[in-house]
Amino acid sequence: MPRFSVVVPAFNGAAHIAECLESVLSQGVDDLEVIVADDRSSDETPTLVRALAERDSRVRLVERAENGGTLRARRDGVLASTGDYVLLVDQDDALAPGALEEIEAALTDHDPDILHFGVSVIAENAAAEGAAAGMTGFLTPPPRRLEGEKILQTQFSGDRGFDWHVHHKVYRGEIARSAWAATHDVRLTLSDDLYASFLLCSMATTYVAVPDAPWYEYHLGRGETFGARQTVEDVLATSERDHAALTLIEDFACSGAVVRDDWPARVADVRDRLIEHVMNELHDGLSAEGQRAAIDGVLSLWPADAVAGELYRFVRDRAYALFDARTCPKSSDELHRLLADARRADELVSGPVSPRYAIMKEAAERHLGDLENLKDERSVRGVVRHLLARLRTR
Repeated sequence: MPRFSVVVPAFNGAAHIAECLESVLSQGVDDLEVIVADDRSSDETPTLVRALAERDSRVRLVERAENGGTLRARRDGVLASTGDYVLLVDQDDALAPGALEEIEAALTDHDPDILHFGVSVIAENAAAEGAAAGMTGFLTPPPRRLEGEKILQTQFSGDRGFDWHVHHKVYRGEIARSAWAATHDVRLTLSDDLYASFLLCSMATTYVAVPDAPWYEYHLGRGETFGARQTVEDVLATSERDHAALTLIEDFACSGAVVRDDWPARVADVRDRLIEHVMNELHDGLSAEGQRAAIDGVLSLWPADAVAGELYRFVRDRAYALFDARTCPKSSDELHRLLADARRADELVSGPVSPRYAIMKEAAERHLGDLENLKDERSVRGVVRHLLARLRTR
């Protein structure tokens, strides 16, 4: 049984797979297996991996009979692993030099079920350069140790949670294999990280995040049109994809695979994070006209209180920005449209509502009140200036 199993899901990755695998094989660690789970590539990926496996016995190719998506490829690779610990590396990313030595030392010091370390974000295009700093912050965990149910309680919390990417983490082998074995045999695009991470954190009993540990090289924008303008169809696809992940998580919570008393709250945390992601894509990627069209589609899948809560978040942020600048909104300001959209969604809200909805609506109303007070103050100041001007002319 090797110390480390490094699983690389691959699909048409011939451009970067050799670089990725070399970064792992050059770590200077022999007690290692590298499993490439090929998702029925149509390029030279399997050929390149077979050739490498002939030269290095640490490399093993697992081939799917048909294309099934990243969740299935990762599952095949993890279930084929035998290591004490499992790492996942994407085909266009890499491990930093000396990463496994650093990881081994951290495992020895802390003995966690999940070891979470940081990233070095490498921007691959101009759009990615602008986002690299924010991505680095998002993917760099605050140092801490969590135990038992606190792990999942913290991960999807709106307060100091941690990211759900399955790379730049190391998992105890039996927990990784149990978690991926419990996943549904479905195609799940992009949201598969969140789904698998939810299961992993449900099963783990110890989690440790270490500081100053940029041991994973994340190539932001490589192999994708990062920064491209979104369409309404793109946002609705994101909405459907994230909703599918939420459904799978709800199924797991009800399955009895892990027993805990707080499943409704933990599922609610995930719902809040997912609808936040959907609405951020809508707000940041679409024109005003596109946002209005997309909101209707999002409302067809997600509860009205979830959608209204995020729209009130945008109202809150815009109202605060105007108040902070001591600027009253003009008739053309987006605040008016955001508020109209929020109220339109709010009209559909009925029954019990989420705490996040109530918090965001209250905050939006408070900041709108601040703007009204600012407007009144300016009106009073205007009247005073007018009176003073008249006095001075007499």
